[in-house]
Amino acid sequence: MIVAIILLFIIECSPSEFPPVIQSIIKPGCKIKGNISLKTGNKLYYIPGMKDYKSTVIDRGKGERWFCTESEAIAKGWSKAPR
Repeated sequence: MIVAIILLFIIECSPSEFPPVIQSIIKPGCKIKGNISLKTGNKLYYIPGMKDYKSTVIDRGKGERWFCTESEAIAKGWSKAPR
């Protein structure tokens, strides 16, 4: 049981191109990537189809996250990425 909890924690906190397992189960369709720029610290979100969407990796350990809607991202203080 403890091993399963540790493994789940590692999976949930690891950098990923895909939503965390639990979020995918609880909130399917949360595919908006909330990324924090290394250069500027700006919080930008990417929606599927944007130029940099596929190359953007979410690192929850750095405060990056997934959103279900653009309005949710905006409400949390994130801005739409320029491309």
